[in-house]
Amino acid sequence: MPIEETLAALGELVKAGKIRHIGVSNETPWGVAQFLRAAEKAGLPKIVSIQNPYSLVNRTFETGLSEFTHKEGVGLLAYSPLAFGWLSGKYEGGARPAGARITLFERFARYSKPHSVAAITRYVELAKRHGLTPAQFALAFVNSRPFTTSNLIGATTMPQLKENIDSVDIELSDEILAEIDALHELQPNPAP
Repeated sequence: MPIEETLAALGELVKAGKIRHIGVSNETPWGVAQFLRAAEKAGLPKIVSIQNPYSLVNRTFETGLSEFTHKEGVGLLAYSPLAFGWLSGKYEGGARPAGARITLFERFARYSKPHSVAAITRYVELAKRHGLTPAQFALAFVNSRPFTTSNLIGATTMPQLKENIDSVDIELSDEILAEIDALHELQPNPAP
């Protein structure tokens, strides 16, 4: 489907008041550039968001998209900020809680590879060392990025939802952010 045709159809929905804005998902820097160029050239609505994965263990968005989208006003709607729940710490030590996503759907193995589990364990330990729950720590990191427009949280229970929502009140210190970067340098993007 040509980008111009997609933007034209979405533009009609904007004009009709059925949607306010448009965005893309799982897109590359080149793809975002194509959407922006097509919108400008044809006078069509510009994309304002990109929904891509982003977490402590998948920071690939930073490589080519963060600066570009930030400067172009295309905000990140970060999905999987808890890496399918792994960054909440609930799978530590091989645990598989009843009803948890990984327990129910073993095919989602991106985060269960040994190098991913090792990195996740280091982040969970860092959170606990600083007196934070692992989930709030991971979500606060995503919230701290200047290119994040929305952190797409998911929860199965009300206590999980409250914990996730409360992460907006956590500001990570420069010291903690430096420790996160040091861990990232040890093992960059173990679960892209």
